[in-house]
Amino acid sequence: MSSTRRNVFRAGVVAGGAMLLGQAGAGAARAAVNPSVSGEDAATTGLRRALDDAAGGIENAAGRDERGRIIVRVGSGTTITLRDTLVIGGGTHLDARGARILAAFPTVAQTYTADTANAHSDAPVYGSTFSSVRTAAGVSHATMVLNHVPSATTGGYRAPGNIMIRGGSWDPIWSAIQGASGDDQAKASAAPPMNVITMQHTSDVQIDGVSIYNVKWWHAIELNAVHTATVSNCQFLGWVEDPTVGLWHGEAVQLDAAVPATTWAGAADDTACANIRLVDNQCGPSGSKPGWGRFTGSHTSVAGSVHTDVAIEFNSVTGTKFDAIGPQDTRRLSVRGNTLSGCAGGIYLKAYANSLSRVDIVDNVVATTDPARPALAVHDPGGRLSITDVAVSANTVSGPGGCWYTGASARPNHTLQGR
Repeated sequence: MSSTRRNVFRAGVVAGGAMLLGQAGAGAARAAVNPSVSGEDAATTGLRRALDDAAGGIENAAGRDERGRIIVRVGSGTTITLRDTLVIGGGTHLDARGARILAAFPTVAQTYTADTANAHSDAPVYGSTFSSVRTAAGVSHATMVLNHVPSATTGGYRAPGNIMIRGGSWDPIWSAIQGASGDDQAKASAAPPMNVITMQHTSDVQIDGVSIYNVKWWHAIELNAVHTATVSNCQFLGWVEDPTVGLWHGEAVQLDAAVPATTWAGAADDTACANIRLVDNQCGPSGSKPGWGRFTGSHTSVAGSVHTDVAIEFNSVTGTKFDAIGPQDTRRLSVRGNTLSGCAGGIYLKAYANSLSRVDIVDNVVATTDPARPALAVHDPGGRLSITDVAVSANTVSGPGGCWYTGASARPNHTLQGR
């Protein structure tokens, strides 16, 4: 198994500790899925209360959407400032169109060790060890949003699902970097590393039209042990590079498996993702921060745990520091119609711990900049696995990156492009 990173900062399941404000409607009870947070303003407290109501089946004036989800609407022009994770229950539609959602989580000082095994950007410069911050003890999780996972034994896709998050401008570092300049601004030194939206052990998720800016180190969206999810029409703009691990870790949208080192809530039962669609999204630099390590991919592997039925289609990706699209251990995969511009590497499918089958990389426009990274790759770097039923065709490729094929067998009567 190859896995990395964050469990030291994010252990635990959100407890039922939210303050119950007001009276529940007849025949229903407010669910306590959100943490009780001191120091938040009325708008943010009201949002938590409304999400708790929705988790308990209590409707508000916005009613339900076409999928039966209770709508929780944040008013256009409203600013929400979170001091802890916002928890969204099953059967809930969070409509944040026109709203701004910021993070101002309490932090404590942390000393980090820089990664020296992988290439990194020349600037800003980090020492072999350096000081920054992490989220403080008492913060639920280092993510702005997490779905409600009922208990530490909740596994598979059994957490309440049928969740929609629509719209909003999300910024996890803005509150922390006001007044910062120079290296402190470039490194977002006062902001903790964190995700923005994390989904765990759930199903039937839609994330549409969100704009996420300037994530520090981790991911804009993490789908971890999720069955049936669509991420569409979203913007992922700006990333603060993680100096503690390779650029392959820097996915805007990550597909993860619930292994012990990567599970946010519920059981570490090795559940992977299934039936995922990423379509019509934009990924690139923001006005103040460079592009991501990758638009999408996965970097956690365990034998027998395979992501399945994944479609990555019609996305526009600019200026990634590593391979733009990098699924790992993903079976029945379609990468189609994407436009990749000025990315270090292009499309790299890897078999790391599992043999794979049925892969399509078709009709993409790929422009790469790094001769050490592939433009197109279907690859078993260890030389011990197989990738069968592969189609790579009709891609427009430019730049110095070549085509890497190891362990890949073409679909019958098909020749792999560039082989």
